[in-house]
Amino acid sequence: MIRTTKHLAYTLKVDFKEIESIIRNIDNFYKEKIEIKRDKFGKPKLDANGNQKKRIIHPSQRRLKVIQKRIHRNILVKIKMPSYAYGAVKKKDNIDNAKKHQGKKYKFTTDLKDFFPSIKIEAVFKMFVSQGFSPSVSRILTQLTTYKGQIPQGAPTSSTLANLVFIKTGDILNKFALENEATFTSFVDDMTFSSAKDFKSKIPQILEIITADYKISHKKTNYSRNPNVTGLHVMNNHLELPKSFKAKLESTENKSPQQIAGLFLYKEKVDRANSGK
Repeated sequence: MIRTTKHLAYTLKVDFKEIESIIRNIDNFYKEKIEIKRDKFGKPKLDANGNQKKRIIHPSQRRLKVIQKRIHRNILVKIKMPSYAYGAVKKKDNIDNAKKHQGKKYKFTTDLKDFFPSIKIEAVFKMFVSQGFSPSVSRILTQLTTYKGQIPQGAPTSSTLANLVFIKTGDILNKFALENEATFTSFVDDMTFSSAKDFKSKIPQILEIITADYKISHKKTNYSRNPNVTGLHVMNNHLELPKSFKAKLESTENKSPQQIAGLFLYKEKVDRANSGK
């Protein structure tokens, strides 16, 4: 791994003085933006009153965004990701994640609340050090990928960075799952456990592991036979599209040709997963 600032600058193809300048003036390289929250199919999420849910994000811009893309391409994606991680991982998607739990009778799903903002600067620094980067390089990489003390939503590095920080908790959850004859996967902030055996009595221990460092969304915490797993219903022998998605396929009103094509391509991908092709 990278041990010197000279090696880091070479890897990022940038003069180290520019890195120092960006860090000193970091506020100039982020913008504040209000974004409508959307589900996995692009539909706006609504609150109890029917209003669209919104969040404040801080996408990076200009040279910092360029450098973050290089950090992602030249550093982050080269760090080995655990097999249980499916979200924001190359050649994996939500369909692969759901497929992993097919044929399991009992399933438990939960969602990490405010996942990115909950990952603080200290956790990011410790992650880089644990991966073999020197403390000085870890500090600089942390400064280049965090904002206001946390992982910013909207930066090119954030999803992969969050996955890497979560390994500390994810490894504990995966070990616990294996010890109890269960399967565990993560899809960024979505956690899924499944087993052929009833493991309801183990849920308090699972939640204890998660809540040691993160908060969960109680509304999205569910133990049942056929819950929604990353946008799909996992049945015994196949994956099933939810009714909301089927309704979108049936109505093309107010949809562009590209959106319609995207919906059918997604359905075809689910069909291929079901056929084993």
